[in-house]
Parts: sequence; structure tokens; C-alpha cells
Amino acid sequence: MGSIEKLLIYDATRSRSTTHVFIAHPSPAEDRALGQLGFVAELTKNERIYQELLSRLQDFLKAAYYTSPEVHADVAFEHTIQACNRYIGELVGDFGTTWIDDLSMVLFTVRNQEVHFADVGRLVGFLVHEKHVIDLLGNQRATSRRVNPMKLFASIASGALKESDAIFFGTSNLLDYFSVEKLRRTVVESPMGGAARELEMTLRVDPSQSAFAAVILQRHEVPLATTPYEPVREVNIPGAPKRSIDAMLAQSAQTQAFLTPSLWPAVRRGLKFIAQNVRVLFRAWVLRKPTRFSPALDSVSPERSEGVPQRQFPPAVQQARLAAKVNRRALLKKIPMVIWEQSRQALRATPKILSALQRFGRLVRRAPKQIPVSIEQRVTDVQELPRRSRILFFGTVGVAAIFALTLIGIGLQRNRSAANAAQKANITAMSQAIDQAKSSIIYGDEDRARTLLREAQDKLTALPKKALKDDERNTFQQAITDGLAETRHAVTTPPTTFATLPEASQPVGLTILGQNLYVVDAKTNQLISVSNTDSVVQIGATIPGEIGVQELTTYGSGSLMVLMANQDVVEQRPGAKPGTRSAFSVPTANTNLVGLVSYNTALYTVDVANSTILRATKKGAGFTAVNWLKQSESLTTSSDIAVDGSIYVLATNGEVQKFTQGRRVALALSDIEPKLTAGTKLAGDVTLQNLYILDPAGTRVVAFTKSGKFINQYVNEVIGNATAMAVDERNQKLYLLIGQQIQVLNLQKA
Repeated sequence: MGSIEKLLIYDATRSRSTTHVFIAHPSPAEDRALGQLGFVAELTKNERIYQELLSRLQDFLKAAYYTSPEVHADVAFEHTIQACNRYIGELVGDFGTTWIDDLSMVLFTVRNQEVHFADVGRLVGFLVHEKHVIDLLGNQRATSRRVNPMKLFASIASGALKESDAIFFGTSNLLDYFSVEKLRRTVVESPMGGAARELEMTLRVDPSQSAFAAVILQRHEVPLATTPYEPVREVNIPGAPKRSIDAMLAQSAQTQAFLTPSLWPAVRRGLKFIAQNVRVLFRAWVLRKPTRFSPALDSVSPERSEGVPQRQFPPAVQQARLAAKVNRRALLKKIPMVIWEQSRQALRATPKILSALQRFGRLVRRAPKQIPVSIEQRVTDVQELPRRSRILFFGTVGVAAIFALTLIGIGLQRNRSAANAAQKANITAMSQAIDQAKSSIIYGDEDRARTLLREAQDKLTALPKKALKDDERNTFQQAITDGLAETRHAVTTPPTTFATLPEASQPVGLTILGQNLYVVDAKTNQLISVSNTDSVVQIGATIPGEIGVQELTTYGSGSLMVLMANQDVVEQRPGAKPGTRSAFSVPTANTNLVGLVSYNTALYTVDVANSTILRATKKGAGFTAVNWLKQSESLTTSSDIAVDGSIYVLATNGEVQKFTQGRRVALALSDIEPKLTAGTKLAGDVTLQNLYILDPAGTRVVAFTKSGKFINQYVNEVIGNATAMAVDERNQKLYLLIGQQIQVLNLQKA
């Protein structure tokens, strides 16, 4: 690690909040073993007791971390987090609970290039990777989640800091003074130790008495940058202030456009006046309807003639003047209104044109003689109109059609613009998801990478063909495919034949005992052993009882236990001597047993008919089974079981349930590619560190840690025919029973 820079601006008497930065200075031996511990903390109020609280928390964290018995930084950090969560109860007893909701904190440890951190509250954290800025804490939102006083830190994030990368943790009010791009450039372009000083020089002149705190973690010294400025793409930092020159220029351009004089108001008033007069003419000359007008316009109305001598006109002149007024009002008011209403109806009817044409076609086929008559009647009505009315009618229809087509065109253009904007947004989101997935792969978060790549694949599939050029689509598809392939961890090396069993045999079960592999011939009940050193096949004893072996497992230190089809069990030792047959008593009459394993002289199996896990111990001459579960569970689709102190039950859909002391505990397998949707056999006893699931439908064996993290998947077509498996982690071997052959795979890394 090149350096850890510290920024702290806090006045105990005048600041509005309490901030604190702690960076431990361990001894050389402690530094080599565990690295450096530190934290950034903020309390939204400035009270004296908060300074004492942070001081006590600092002393406790330092002592808990550097006195941990663990020699690995990640394990020691995890133990420190657990100890801190317990210590919070003591702080609550001394300082009350009001400070819990005011606390924001990032606790981190750095050893060489490894970084581990945990956060609570609303601090910000960024990873500067090349020219990208990635939000590490996800706290860029208006409100933060409520802190749980029983579990202050809920999770830990880990990763390796690559060359030229930097991590920035700080208080959220820094984004009120610096854009994300400014922070990135300051970290990248400043010499080692200079980024924090440059930020401090800017913040010291702030008159608002705000408190600031931050740390900057860098891998190595970065020289002064001479590369031209290139804006960073903000990947997932919603809500951060965007104070950039581009935004200021855009705002200035909008203000200038608003203040520039325009002729549009005058044009709009003129058009309104013309539309009113066209409406009046249309009503008077086309519709031949009387026009409603105010009595004040009538030259003979009582209101106008009362008390004021009016000029008298002959009756013919009065009628002509009245007709002119009526025509003028019709031209200026009624015609534009009709055009507007018809245009609106045409616009609303646009989506229904196709269905209307279909209905029209059906009417033509049903009544071909009625339509010509109807059309002829409409033509006759138009012909009977006066010449001037016909001219105005056809002109009005033409203007209405043009206006309607214009509105339809505007609507279609708006729809196309909205569709293009949505497509561009999807392309941008897809590109960001791919970039975030690549960063997640770099820092070991492959579960999130798979989720992001699948989201990108869905967006790419949903895009229309014309939205992207073929080469652009192929580039996106190749990036998604490469990313998924990198997280798939597929080992495609084919298994090799380890041993061939007798040709007439029907082997079932496969287990490891000592230096041999064992199977049972279901036709003859004969035990067959295969040496795992020289692959020599030997025929052993005949298991007593009726023909039909259901399950085979190890029992104790040197015996095998066989579950027969009639639910008897036989303890069989290697050799030619037949084993001991015992009754297997179950608590209910109707049972359907699946799987058989042993642990500490007890036998465990799953009763799928009653959704129970049975634990059988030897009593007298037989075994008596009781329900091991202390709560109701659904186990009707179980296919196998494994025990290492806890019990793991595999369902036919590939799900694994974990039980401890009779109760189910949380276990979530990582989401893998392709998804795990089936499983027939499960290996995970006390001799194994991992869980192995046989998935013949996917022609693979999938390996997970016992906490659910994905490790590898071993893929080959012949695995689709496997009926049993056994795992030898000590010698890194995976044995598969395929027909009358035992094949072996090396447990290598992908």
C-alpha cells in the first residue's frame, strides 16, 4: 500500500457535527500480519459526549483487532466486527440510544493490496478505477436506512486494490462542495499525499462551520497527470451534485433563450383571430344555420336604441347588414371549431383505423349491394348543395384532412422520439451494467457480476433490431458472453475410466472406506470393492436378506451400512463374511426413505412421505428411528442427505436446506450460470470441506463451500449418465458411477 491520506476539519466548539478519523500505527510485526486498521465516523450533532464515545470506540476497535488470535487479516477483521456489535450494548448503557441514529461510520483494514471494510449510516465511498468511479457503499440517496443497535455492522466487503486504483471514504457533505469528477481528478492527478491537502485548502475557507472527514487509500505513488481532461462516466452514483462547466453552460444557454425576444406571441394572436372568423363563415355558409350573436350587435336592439338616436336604414339594407354579421361570425368562429373537433376525433381514431378497415371489409362481403346505395345517397346530398357551399365543403374537408394528417404525423413523431429516448436509455443502462460487472469480477463479487450481466442480456434481447448496428450488437453480446464465461468456472476436462465392474452386474451406491471404493450389485446383493490405488476389482461377501439394495454408506471406522428395499439395514464389514441384518423401526407406518448417512454411530435419512428427518440409534438388536426435526418443514422433494454435525438436504430442484440442532438455518447457494435447477446426489460429510451436487440434467457436478459460495462446476456429457458419486478431497479425486464403470475427475481449479 502506497499511502493512507487523512482529511479532518473539525472544531469541537463551533462545528455543527462531530467527525473523527482514526488510522492505527501498529508495530512492524502487527503491520506485517494484520496491516493497518482505521475508520471514518460522523455524528450529525456536536456534543461533548460524542467525542468521548468515539474515543472509547477507537480504543476498543484497536485492541480487539491487534489482540485477535487470528493471523489472517480477513478473519481478524470479521472477529473485530462481531466484537464491536457486542460492544455497542455497553455503549448504549453508558450513553443512551439517541446517538445510534446519528452515527455514520466506515471501518476498514488494509494489508498489502487487500482491503476489507464495513459501513453503517450515510457516508460515501468511491472506488477510482482507471477513468471510472464506482459507488462502494450505495448510500447516495435522500434518506439512509435505520441503524440496528443489536447489529451495527451488517456485512463486510472485501477486495484487492489494483495498480493505480484508489478508494475514497468520506462524509456525505463533501459532495456539496465537490463533484464526483472533481474528487476523481484530485485523487488521480495529485502526487502521493497531496490529494487530502488540496481538498483541505478548499474546505478551510468555508464559512458554514461544517465538519469534514475523509481517507484516501492508494496502491502506489501516482505522478502528476499530463493527460487531457476526460469526463468520467458516473456508473451508479444517483443524487450526487453535478457542478460542472457543461451544466453551467447549458443553464446559461437556457437563460439566454428565455430572454431573447420572439414573434411567436404576435403570430399566435393573429392565428387565433383568423380561426375565430373561419368558424363563423363555416356555420353561415356551409352548415346554413343561424349564428348566435349578442343583441348589442343588432342595430335595432332596445339596449342600443334606448336614449340614443340610431341611424335608420331601409329594411333591405338592414337585412344585408345582419346577414354580413352572421356570415362574418360563422367564418371566424364556427369553421375553426369544426376543423379542430374533427382533427381531434381523427387523432383519437388513428389506432382504430386497421380494425375499422377490417370491419368494413366484412360488411362488403356480407352486404355488397347496400354500400353502393349508401355511397350514392351521400353523393346525391353533396350534389344538391349550392355551388358555393360545395366549394366550401370540399375545401373544408381537404383542410381538415391535411390538418388531421399533420396531427397524426406529430403524434407518430413524438412516439418515435419517446421510443428512441427509451432505447438510448436502455443502451446506456446496459453499457453501465457491463462495466459494473467487469469491476465486480475484478474485486471478487461474482454473484453481483452475474446478476448485472443477466440484466444486460435481457436489455439487449429486448432492444429492437434497428436500435443497434450489427457490429455494436455483436460487441455487446460478446462482452456479456465473456463476462458470464469468466464467472462460470467450468472445468470441461473429461473423466477417465478408473475401473470396470463385472459385465453382468447392476451396481448401485458408491462410497469410500479406507483405501477402497465400494458398490453393491443390486442383482445378487454382492459387495464389490475397487482399490483406489491400483483399480483392482474384487467380489466380496453377499449381503444377507432379500434382493434389493436401496442405499449404501460408511458406518463407524471400518464398516458399511446398507439400507435394503424392505427398510431393513445390514452392517457389513469388508471381506467374505456376511454382515449382520437388523430391523429399522420408524415412527410411522407409511414411509418413503431417501438417502442414508452416518454420524457418531447414528444413522440419518429423509422420510419424504412425512417430510421428516429420521435419526436412528441402535437399541438392542435393531435400530430405532425418531423425528430429528423440532419444527415442520417441507421435504417432499428431497433426493439426498449429508451430515457433518449440521444436516444438508438436497431437493430435486437443486436447492439445499441446512439444519442445525433440529432447526433450519440460513443457507443460500450462489446464483450460477447456467442456473442450478436439478440435483440427485449430495456429498458433504465431515471429511469434506465443500458441498458437491450431482446434476445429471446439466451434465455436471457443482461444488460450493458449506456457506453457499460457488467454487467450480465440472461439466462433461458423460456425467449425464452418472447415478452415484464419491469425493476424496485429500487426494483431489471425484469418482462417478456411470453404468458398469467407475470414472474419476481431478478436482482442479477452473
